[in-house]
Amino acid sequence: MKTPILAAMLCASLFALPVAAQTTPPAPIGGTAAATLPNAFGEPAAPARPAAPAVAEAPDIARSEQALRAAIASFQSGNVDYSVFSDDLAAQIREQATTVTPMVQQFGALKTIDHVGQQDGADLFRVVFEKQATDWVIAFDDQDQIAALLFRPARD
Repeated sequence: MKTPILAAMLCASLFALPVAAQTTPPAPIGGTAAATLPNAFGEPAAPARPAAPAVAEAPDIARSEQALRAAIASFQSGNVDYSVFSDDLAAQIREQATTVTPMVQQFGALKTIDHVGQQDGADLFRVVFEKQATDWVIAFDDQDQIAALLFRPARD
């Protein structure tokens, strides 16, 4: 049984709120552009901006994957560790925990996580669960906390 796309898109918009609320791109946080993800899922691009600096090295991708796995596991267990999120993102997740947690739990067991790219300092992953394939974006702030976490049904 697949989760309704509307509900998943609602959840994706929940995690995008810190980004969507911005009308102009802010300065990068701590050298990363985690707070500037208006085109995180490859939607029509916003007005051109200078290109991001060098692509992250493999250890950064491994760190992102490890943090994503931990976040997903915490949602699936129903015991979310808010200390790994920035204050703003933690507050938004707390507000929507009764919607987000059951949704991620309904996806079923985690099968695979594959890194599919990077954009504006964020890592993009394809995450396949037993009952749902999803796309996730994760980015960190200068204190190494998760500052952006978005997901939606995979588009293929």
